[in-house]
Amino acid sequence: MNERRVKRIDELARDIPPARDLWPAIAAAIDADKSQSSSPANVSLQGAPRRNAWRYASSMAAAVALVAVGIWIGARIVPAGGASLARNGTVDSGAMPVALQRDAEYRRTRAQLVTEVEARLETMPQAEREKVAASLATLRRSISEIEASLGRDPANALLQELLVSSCQEEMRALTVVRDSGNQEI
Repeated sequence: MNERRVKRIDELARDIPPARDLWPAIAAAIDADKSQSSSPANVSLQGAPRRNAWRYASSMAAAVALVAVGIWIGARIVPAGGASLARNGTVDSGAMPVALQRDAEYRRTRAQLVTEVEARLETMPQAEREKVAASLATLRRSISEIEASLGRDPANALLQELLVSSCQEEMRALTVVRDSGNQEI
């Protein structure tokens, strides 16, 4: 037997007839389906549109039920009024989520510390005041750069952790500066 090896695709023979012709079996199956669907005795195929309509109606009912359950759960989780500010600018802590309450508490504590540190800086010698002010400015610049980066990529866990760490470091530095004059003997 003389077998030759094909090394490239263009060496393959182009006109090779199939071993058997499949079209007569395909045509017979199509004709059988047509004749079966046109006969009045076939009740199962005539009921198909009715079943499709039933499926459509039941899927729409399920979708409406899911939306209703979602709205009901959402109403249970978030209070009806949501977190709102009163006319005088105070926050109703009962309607505010815990995370926002902590953020407001942090901002209030930080503002108080900054005020106390500014008063403390006035009593420091010039060289020491410049060093502390430069250090605090560096911390604030870093925090603002991290916040800007988080604005572009809010899901970045590393940036979130870095922001928390930087804010904690700023609070620690402010506390140290505030308490630096209280170590009198």
